[in-house]
Amino acid sequence: MRNTAVMSASTRRSAKSIWLEQPEADRDSWNAFRKAATAVIAQVDTSLQHHLKVGYTDIDALLQISSSDAQCLRMAPLARAVSRSPSALTRLVDRLEERSLVERKRNSPTDVSVEVTPAGFELLAEAAPLIVAEVEERFWSRLTADERDALTSICRKLMEPESSAC
Repeated sequence: MRNTAVMSASTRRSAKSIWLEQPEADRDSWNAFRKAATAVIAQVDTSLQHHLKVGYTDIDALLQISSSDAQCLRMAPLARAVSRSPSALTRLVDRLEERSLVERKRNSPTDVSVEVTPAGFELLAEAAPLIVAEVEERFWSRLTADERDALTSICRKLMEPESSAC
């Protein structure tokens, strides 16, 4: 355990106080972005769970794989695409494989790719109208075309890698 008596004053600052030192507008924009994304995805997840007994994360993985050029993805790029750690992705793929929605292809002892099975494509076909309906209701219909364009531009900017220039 750490001895808090010997910690410097800067080390003892709480996350809350550091957070509250940020301008309110900055905190509000971050919280709004985070909560909006979470709320929309949660509603899509709820609809998928209710109608198809499958979660958004599972469908997202199937969509990422099926949207790739070869309709298969190696595990590392898939983990990045669905924002999961390698161990969490392994559990996700295990779950999908148990339902015969994906199939693993071992390219080498350490290189594994994942393909969507016909059953996985059938599930995607069932899920697509539900997802579109929820996204329409909770996202597209609430924004003007200009707002959607601005949001797309902002999100792309946030996803750009940092410059590696010296």
